[in-house]
Amino acid sequence: MTGPPALPSDVGSFAAALAGQYEIEQEIGRGGMGIVYLARDVRLDRHVAIKTLPPHLANDPIVRERFLREARTAGALSHQNIVPIHRADEIAGHVFFVMGFVDGESMAQRIRARGALDPLDVARHLYDVADALSYAHQQGVIHRDIKTENILLDRRTGRAMVTDFGIARLAESTPLTSTGQILGTVYYLSPEQISGDPVDARSDIYSLGVVGFFALSGRFPFDADLASAVLIAHVTKRPPSLSLAAAHVPHALVELVDRCLAKDPAARFPDCRALASNLATIAQQLERERAEGTPGGAIGPVAQAPNLLSDTEAQSIWRRAADLQSLTGIQPRPTPILGERDAERDAARTSGYRVADIRGAASEAGIDPKYVDHALAEHGVVMPNVVTLPPLIAVDRGSDDSVLSGGRHQLQYEVVVDGEVPEDDFDLLVDIIRRETNQTGLLASVGRSLSWQTHPGGRSMQVSVLPRGGKTTIRVSENLKKAMGEIFGGLMGGIGGVMAPIMLGVGFKLHNPLFAASVWAGSFLITYATSRGFFWQTTRSRDKELRSLTEALAEQARESIAQARPKLPR
Repeated sequence: MTGPPALPSDVGSFAAALAGQYEIEQEIGRGGMGIVYLARDVRLDRHVAIKTLPPHLANDPIVRERFLREARTAGALSHQNIVPIHRADEIAGHVFFVMGFVDGESMAQRIRARGALDPLDVARHLYDVADALSYAHQQGVIHRDIKTENILLDRRTGRAMVTDFGIARLAESTPLTSTGQILGTVYYLSPEQISGDPVDARSDIYSLGVVGFFALSGRFPFDADLASAVLIAHVTKRPPSLSLAAAHVPHALVELVDRCLAKDPAARFPDCRALASNLATIAQQLERERAEGTPGGAIGPVAQAPNLLSDTEAQSIWRRAADLQSLTGIQPRPTPILGERDAERDAARTSGYRVADIRGAASEAGIDPKYVDHALAEHGVVMPNVVTLPPLIAVDRGSDDSVLSGGRHQLQYEVVVDGEVPEDDFDLLVDIIRRETNQTGLLASVGRSLSWQTHPGGRSMQVSVLPRGGKTTIRVSENLKKAMGEIFGGLMGGIGGVMAPIMLGVGFKLHNPLFAASVWAGSFLITYATSRGFFWQTTRSRDKELRSLTEALAEQARESIAQARPKLPR
């Protein structure tokens, strides 16, 4: 580690207690839950890191015992990306554990020194951490304190290694007075940790999402001068998309981090194994793009296309291409996922169809070459100069959740597509709106723009398509105040209109109006909580629907623009 401080004067008694076993060389870290020293294991002649429990906590027998128990539990973990714990003990009143020494720096130190990190490096580091967490979770151990300070980057191997397993559980049960400990963690806490809800593996996934956001953008998704403001934001506010904070980050990595930061644990990755698998795919893609010199999000040609494709593959490609073409105008063409090929099997094949023959036969059947190339890509064959565009992701412009109502009052999503969608294809967009919403509406076309909204009395939805300045802006919004009024008014109005007279009569009959008022108030609060839950579910459902509609319109607009480009004058 670079530039470590000299040994403080108060370490003498601890060094004396360890004499003959460990020689303390220097302090390398300090925090609310302890001090970390670099030491030499005398018997094995190797460097180790020793973490001690601060004296004000070590004097508490309950905290001391829990510290040792958690350290020993973490010591049972054995994984290449987890810093190993060699020993947890108490000597002469000093409580400590000994762990492997990682010669390098923490991710926090690297970000502070260099700013936002390279996306490929971040993908690799996040994979290491996710793989380590997946193993720990399978052993029944949740980290609870994933942050850049607890991720160490080995200088020799480049591996990211996770440390401080189990210490967060200790911190949760300890009346800490160190604000530095609190401030160092609030940026990474999951909403369920803050709310006191049950915590599982998905809490670590949220924290790792914050790590990714910070590493790629150099800023936190939620930041404020007061720790309490950050905590409230984690629970009540939607995090900004990473694409807004770091436009250079490849789409796949943006989407992964955004998913990790979902408020609802069910909307995140189900476990770290799935997260690690996605990170491995992204890292491989970024490595391939860097080696081939293709831009982020693009897939270049394979090194060598197979000489022959099997009869079965050829039939599958023709069917897929025909299906894609038949769906034009009905639903946007999906982004092809590049398939993998068996090079040995391709080399051994002696009969079948050449790629040129497959494309030629499809052309004679009236199938556009772009659909054939799409189907070929899905079979791992990418034609030269064919670029696969990343999916378009809608940007959330809506309001935050309301504390009182429990949901969002205004939903709005927006996508900007390169190029101007032709007016002749507006009917394709309208068909998508009607199909996705199952609603009829009022359509207006002003100049070269399109506007659609639901009929008065129905949902308050609006869709606008604005081709201007070489781009097309698609915006979908809905005002949910009417829905909120119907839910709260229907349920709570019923309680107020029905229960109030009944409780009033009960109070007169029992000569105890206070009892009647208490029962009514309890019923009112239960109804309010129920109304709040219904509105929350409504906003989540509408939110998902509007995001999907916006992205479907954007994909169709991009498809229409691509088809119109050859017709435009040069």
